[in-house]
Amino acid sequence: MRSQEISQKLRMSNLTQDLNSQDEHCRSNAYRDILTLADDGDGDAMFQVARCLNLGLGVETNPLKADYWLRRACSASPASANALYTYGMQHLSKKRPDADVTKGISYIERAASSGLVKAILQQVSMVENGLLHIKPDLHRAFRLVATATATIRDAQLHKAYLSFCERHQPISNLLDS
Repeated sequence: MRSQEISQKLRMSNLTQDLNSQDEHCRSNAYRDILTLADDGDGDAMFQVARCLNLGLGVETNPLKADYWLRRACSASPASANALYTYGMQHLSKKRPDADVTKGISYIERAASSGLVKAILQQVSMVENGLLHIKPDLHRAFRLVATATATIRDAQLHKAYLSFCERHQPISNLLDS
């Protein structure tokens, strides 16, 4: 990662923390600064703007504008993994007027492929248990969780891997030959 990218991520992290402040003035300033980053094309900032507008963090709630920024964060380059996951889950749980489960699955898969742990766990669950046109496939679910665990160091992911293995004993039945 370049120095400028690291600096941008650090700034975004600090502003996101400021949104959790109990001080409304601090949240309002953080929202203003995040909105500037979003206007400059930062996908993660766009997601945070959507979050602020949904929850009223530093700004009045506005569901229509929040949805606009969420969709924009999904199409940014690079897209916000959190936005992809949130948008996908909205479709999957039919919390959108235009809900499309197939579209939801696609967005969750995109978020998972970017390494977002909660998206990976959702994808594993969809494949393990089946959903809509996805038939349950324990081998594929195992490969997804095993590959993610091997490449991403995360306690929640590791716990999910162990739980998967315990549920599907003997695990040797799931290993590729």
